[in-house]
Amino acid sequence: MMIFRLFSTGKFHLITAVIPLSMLIALLMTNCANAQTAAQNELFEIRVTGVDDEVKENIEAILAIPNGMIRNGKIERTWARRLARQAEGRIKKAMAPFGYYEPKISVELIPHESGNFTLNVDITPDDPVRVSQKNIRISGAGRNEPKLLSLVQEFPLQQGNSLRHRLYEEGKGALLDAAISVGYLDAHFPVHELLIDPGEKKADISLELATGPQYRFGEIEFQGADAIPLEILRRYLTFESGENYSDSELAKTQSNLLSTDKFRSVQIKPMMDQSEGYVIPVMISLTPQPRFQLRPGVGYGTDTGARASLRFKNNNAFGRGHEFQSDLLIAEFQQTISGRYVVPVGKKVNSNMAVSTQYGRENNDSFETRTLSSELSLTRGFIKELNTTLFLRLFKEDFEIGSEPKQSTTLVMPGITFGQRRWRFDQPGRVRNGYAWQAEVRGSAVTLGSDVSVLQGIIGASSVVSLSEKNKLILRAESGATMQDDFNDLPPSMRFFAGGDQSVRGYAYKTLGPEDEEGNVVGGRHMLIGSMEIEHQVSKNWSLALFYDTGNAFDTFSEYELAQGAGIGIRRQTPIGPIKFDVARQLGQHDNKYRLHLSVGFGW
Repeated sequence: MMIFRLFSTGKFHLITAVIPLSMLIALLMTNCANAQTAAQNELFEIRVTGVDDEVKENIEAILAIPNGMIRNGKIERTWARRLARQAEGRIKKAMAPFGYYEPKISVELIPHESGNFTLNVDITPDDPVRVSQKNIRISGAGRNEPKLLSLVQEFPLQQGNSLRHRLYEEGKGALLDAAISVGYLDAHFPVHELLIDPGEKKADISLELATGPQYRFGEIEFQGADAIPLEILRRYLTFESGENYSDSELAKTQSNLLSTDKFRSVQIKPMMDQSEGYVIPVMISLTPQPRFQLRPGVGYGTDTGARASLRFKNNNAFGRGHEFQSDLLIAEFQQTISGRYVVPVGKKVNSNMAVSTQYGRENNDSFETRTLSSELSLTRGFIKELNTTLFLRLFKEDFEIGSEPKQSTTLVMPGITFGQRRWRFDQPGRVRNGYAWQAEVRGSAVTLGSDVSVLQGIIGASSVVSLSEKNKLILRAESGATMQDDFNDLPPSMRFFAGGDQSVRGYAYKTLGPEDEEGNVVGGRHMLIGSMEIEHQVSKNWSLALFYDTGNAFDTFSEYELAQGAGIGIRRQTPIGPIKFDVARQLGQHDNKYRLHLSVGFGW
């Protein structure tokens, strides 16, 4: 009877990766398979039968030929025969991490006149080793920690399961990471044994996680940003003194501080050498951005035409941590100038009060409009885990649309906006996966001083799903609905249109929607838009895209027709902005036309 004993000990002060055991060397060799080229596979073809895909992939990886064995595009017969002789031993190593220790293996090497070789491997697996006993215990101050006890119960290997070394290591790693995440920084495994009896087809697991003491956050000190009030800086903290120590909370705090655009760099250091009584002080070193920032930008888009922008920002107005921002946009079809003053409110990082004003002009194929607006908003955590904003918007809009006469409308419009964002990035500007959604309900009434009574709801969502390392699925949807008696009184900013770079590609900007008697697009009461795009990354900064869009604006949900467009695109990531180029074709039209969509933006 053979007994394999695996054990390790160690002491951890920060989140670390679990070191794989020697029995998992064969699993790690899976990475070698990714390095094989098509030419190598042709020179030395490996055919494996008798095992499932996961085991088969590991066997193919461990049998892969090293690059050094190929000379002048050939494999020497001596090396090929040597590989064939070693194959059985290698295969057993490759199957052991999956619980197979005594398989029957048949290996045949077939040479070809071309100089290439085929290695046929036929395997009859034995019954897998199964978990016979599992003894996992927690000792130390964290022995009653609910999170750890739950992981013990949910350990990936249970009695009767086939032994999988990967699952064993994953279970250990989850226990250790969980202990550290709630402040047990000295957690380690004094007992770490996996006893395997291949003859009896059984394995016994014995683990003890010694948590050690629980560490807590101590005094929190900021340095490098004396001009910003301390109460403003503390709003970005996700932890307080006395709470359980957690590396993830330090990372969240760093992310909060960097996202403010107030700081060029943020370094958070737990002062381990100054800890006393398992209390760890924290030093947060900040390098502020310039208080006054001026950022010009230029770009081009088929929706906007050529454009130039200028942004002025004071990120510490009056030395009180308030923000003032002013934006100027000059484009072929749209011009706006705006100002916004933001005052932090309360202790939450996303809680603030803002006052803004904007003047804008837009002239496109569907309408011409001039708008002057002001808004007072309050953003608080009114609804748990949702970014919620209450607002009161006042605006006056002068417009001309289709064959309708020139009109002017004044609206006093209260409303509420709420939503969520959860994004993960591969690099700045490139989303790996996540989602975002936002909903808004707004309305006006003649009794409040408006010229028109209206109630409107809008909801939009987008999602990025990682399909593989280089492929992702991008989904987008938007919907809107309006309740109002006399639609002709509504200004263009309250009507729905479709078509354009961010809507239904294949159609010009805001050219989809109900038409008047002369064929002019005048917008609709309601709107539905959906988009699906698959993006394939071909290099670090270049991607290809395949997309399908559908949607339209309309006046009744009982009778509407959705326009469709599909096409291909190219994406280029640059340090100063993205470049997007799409070729879209209309679908379902009498005369399906092609349209180019280009978006280029550069900022400093």
